[in-house]
Amino acid sequence: MNNPNSINTMTNTMKKYEAIIFDLDGTLYETTYTNMLLKQLKTVKRMSPEWHQLWKDIDKSIETYREFDGVADVLNYIRENDVKAVLVTGAVKRRTNKLKRFNLPLVGIVSRNDAGHKKPHPAPMLRALEILGCDASKVLSIGNQVIDLQASKAAGIDFALATWGVGEHEREQLVKESDYVLENPREILGFL
Repeated sequence: MNNPNSINTMTNTMKKYEAIIFDLDGTLYETTYTNMLLKQLKTVKRMSPEWHQLWKDIDKSIETYREFDGVADVLNYIRENDVKAVLVTGAVKRRTNKLKRFNLPLVGIVSRNDAGHKKPHPAPMLRALEILGCDASKVLSIGNQVIDLQASKAAGIDFALATWGVGEHEREQLVKESDYVLENPREILGFL
């Protein structure tokens, strides 16, 4: 990427952070199947038999989550070096409760149900700062969507774009407005 703030072009002046806020879908895990089911859920009558079946399928779909190449290295570093990390996601609590099976090195998870608002509102990010016990200037948020960027910026948190999970329709805006543009999850280690 030609972003002047790209990690690739600012290795000598890269800022160090005390804590990380991760998005889930498209940042830590490839969750295409789950996202497809969630879109289908919006098209059926709430509480109908089809709605209930889709929720069962969504609950099972966590088995299809695939960690992006390099994410394990980042998570291991966080675990081994006691770096504070929080997950902020638009997923409902029902879905985030199932993440326990991944044994993520997190001090907390902020789901759609935990902050009173969802991204792009800053409330989820502000809740994450409370959990981390850090000032916004000491935290880096990593995500792959415009709503991640907007929520982070509204909360005063620097934002790094996870290009490995970006949809083409948002790429140009995200590259232009992000503080950092990451091509590989392992690049996160340079900020810690």
